[in-house]
Amino acid sequence: MAYTMKEVAKRAGVSPATVSRVLNKTHYISAETEKRVLEAVNELNYYKNVHARRLSTGQSDLFGLVISEIANPYFPEIIRGFQAAAWDRGLDVLLCNTEYSPQRTESVISKLVQSDVRGVAIVTSSIDNTMTSALIEAGIGVVFCNLCSPGKLVSNITIGYQHGVLQAI
Repeated sequence: MAYTMKEVAKRAGVSPATVSRVLNKTHYISAETEKRVLEAVNELNYYKNVHARRLSTGQSDLFGLVISEIANPYFPEIIRGFQAAAWDRGLDVLLCNTEYSPQRTESVISKLVQSDVRGVAIVTSSIDNTMTSALIEAGIGVVFCNLCSPGKLVSNITIGYQHGVLQAI
């Protein structure tokens, strides 16, 4: 059975707002109160409801990562690094795979807007910058890799292939 914040508050003898403050570390709470709340959380095996948090804060903890094909050996290190950076900041990654399909790409963009992601990294050449207009219109920042020029809510990471090849030679 999933317990609610109200049930945790009742068990700890505090208000739901105090439970929220303890779990989100947003205000100073006495050590004794914090201990009671955390004990109640552990006893009830309570987990924060990310959907409720998203509604109350108006902000998602999701970032989108768009790649072409999961089987491509180019992507695992990028995925790992992106995910590690997000998790270090308490955020989650929504990984989307376009399979080089324009229809799938449109669905991916739509899913990212619907999921209210904070931002999107696009690491595939199968998307042109016009396809991402829905993200930008929704106020979602986009980072491309070697794809387009920067603009409002749009950044581009450029890899110096020529310099790298010269160094390798």
